[in-house]
Amino acid sequence: MTTSSPGPTGHPAAPATVEEAEAAWLAAQALPDPEQRLRALMRPDCVVVHSAVGHIHGVDDWLRYAARLGRTSRVDTYDVTVQRFATTAVVSCLQEMRVALVPELTPFVIQAAVSRVWVTAAPGGWQLAHMQLARRLPPG
Repeated sequence: MTTSSPGPTGHPAAPATVEEAEAAWLAAQALPDPEQRLRALMRPDCVVVHSAVGHIHGVDDWLRYAARLGRTSRVDTYDVTVQRFATTAVVSCLQEMRVALVPELTPFVIQAAVSRVWVTAAPGGWQLAHMQLARRLPPG
């Protein structure tokens, strides 16, 4: 995995490619305290559509929701497709997350069909502009 070097503010620089942005996003979710890194990857006006009841959240509300859900120990993606359109890229995949809903128990597996819309950020790099997660039941 490629990591971004710190920018002038000490925060990691915006990823130079969509693939780096995706890798940074997935890695950040499994950090013990992912909020700062996830926030750095998101545009301030990013919208996240998620959960079985269809929440529509901005950055702050989604980060609070994700923190309440429990610690994510692992995220795997399958059937990843990337569509590029000049300064925008759409990544679609099946995503499987292992989340400790109850810390002392085995992590719960949450699967979702996911679309992430990445846009180039001035003066360069990629940031998340929109994400939709449609939960699905694990097979079997």
